[in-house]
Amino acid sequence: MKTLAYYLLGIFSLCILNACSDEESPSPQPPLSKGQEEIQTIAEVLKASEPQVSQFVEILEKTNVADLQESQLTVFAVKNANAASRTEKLDTASIKNHIIKGRYTKDELTEGSTLTSISNETLYVTREEDKIQINGIQIEGEAIPAGNSYVYVVPEVFPMLDGPIVSLHETTILVLLPTGEPLEGVTIEAQEGNGTVLGPFTTDENGAAIISHQNDTLTYVIHKEDYSNLSDGFLIEGADTNGNLIFADLNGDGVINADDKVSSEPYRYYLNYRNLTENDVTKICYMAQIEDVNVADIQAKWSEELSIYLTQVKNLEYSLLYDTYFDYKMVEYTSSPFWELAYQTLGNGKKYLDLVTSLNTSEGWAASWDMTVDYAMIQNQLLGYYGKIIPNDNQTSQEWLLYYLANLILNTTEKRDLATRALLGKTYLISGYYQEALQQCQYILDSKVFSLDPEATNQSDSQEVLWGGYKDNFGNPGGSYIHPILLREVYLMAAIAYSLTGNEMQATEIKNQLKEAFSLSGTDWTECIQLLQGTGGAYPYYRLLNIPIEQTGFSSPTNYYLPIPAETLYNNPGMTQNPGY
Repeated sequence: MKTLAYYLLGIFSLCILNACSDEESPSPQPPLSKGQEEIQTIAEVLKASEPQVSQFVEILEKTNVADLQESQLTVFAVKNANAASRTEKLDTASIKNHIIKGRYTKDELTEGSTLTSISNETLYVTREEDKIQINGIQIEGEAIPAGNSYVYVVPEVFPMLDGPIVSLHETTILVLLPTGEPLEGVTIEAQEGNGTVLGPFTTDENGAAIISHQNDTLTYVIHKEDYSNLSDGFLIEGADTNGNLIFADLNGDGVINADDKVSSEPYRYYLNYRNLTENDVTKICYMAQIEDVNVADIQAKWSEELSIYLTQVKNLEYSLLYDTYFDYKMVEYTSSPFWELAYQTLGNGKKYLDLVTSLNTSEGWAASWDMTVDYAMIQNQLLGYYGKIIPNDNQTSQEWLLYYLANLILNTTEKRDLATRALLGKTYLISGYYQEALQQCQYILDSKVFSLDPEATNQSDSQEVLWGGYKDNFGNPGGSYIHPILLREVYLMAAIAYSLTGNEMQATEIKNQLKEAFSLSGTDWTECIQLLQGTGGAYPYYRLLNIPIEQTGFSSPTNYYLPIPAETLYNNPGMTQNPGY
């Protein structure tokens, strides 16, 4: 019995030894197919040279191509993307539709030809000059040699189609400079409503690029180095006759304001053929050259333009109040050119303002606040001379400027704050809000930052100047420097506000202070108003106090306001002509 047990144990041990021997000597692996070798080579090339397709390579290495015998392939490698952003799924099954039997150069990818993938799917080639699409997805760049094969980069996974693509729409994108000249070399990246990526396309010498697409909806972005379709966040829609940019009213409310700023960049244009009767349209886009912005240079240009404007304000004031040769019957010939210059200056100021704010630097913002006060000053002067500001009539103009100035005060330094308060006080006074005007004047006087100076208009800088410092190169009486906002005007406004609210004692007290400081002969209102000669700000006070202007042809109350140019009234239906004209 023991003999039998030993015999069985020996047989069992022999079986174990044989099993171990089999595990230590596995069966040899079958050789790689020609296709497997080629895929391995392609993967290695892409790893080394094209990190933008690393996700594709990772899936490619996991794909079973053991039965692939082709040694020449054409592979369309898909660029990396978040899975959620893909219109088609990329996996070990769909990737086979990106591996084509045979090696194809770009020249061999001809219009109307077909390709066969290793999964025996048919892919359709469409071609327009050098733009080649496979099943509607455009090839990017040139062929990448890899072993016996070629690799092309594409932005998306190929959708599978039942037949060749027939374009339903042909959209022409025309890119122009704001002045209307075509802009060549603009890159356009487009996408159909179903997510299919088209392009990129490039505008030709006529500024045009044609996009053929099947989907009814199309979105696209445009870009070119050193150019932009935005200015300070507003979408450019051309330029006016003065060269000032025109912006798109994106919310359609008829007013261009902060609500029309583009919320994110780049701006994406949208086209929906379902809302159109034709199948082919031309869409116009505008781009302006991005200027090298130097704050000091812009400030110098603006100062020069503002100086020209202020000189004309001083000249206008001289004509209306002091020039013995002036006749109010001819006032329209004086009024219209000044109105045009004022709005041309405002337009240029807005352009400069956009440039300095686009820098988003402390220097740029400081310059912008100074320019904003200048801007408000011009509008205040227009309200004083004409009683209204484009595009509104009297009451709406007053309310708008009051709101604008009140908000400006919240964002200014002390000097800007006090200058703005003086403008706000004058606007309140012109608008009939006498107590509010008095509050602003009293705030400035109580600050004791400034003091009266009889020589202020002959000095570039003076302790009386709230805002100014512009040289008068024309030479009319009123001093050799133009200071639009002087402390003496704040005193005058306070005196008028007291008088118009029945507080004659306080009004007289302030006028006596002016009499003493400037050696006036008395406290007559006219003599006090004449202290403003040369500032451009005296004219509206005659209207406020109902004092006739001793000039030829003057007629009260008609000539207390200047006439609005006829063209302005035609272009702004919300405005009416001042009474008597």
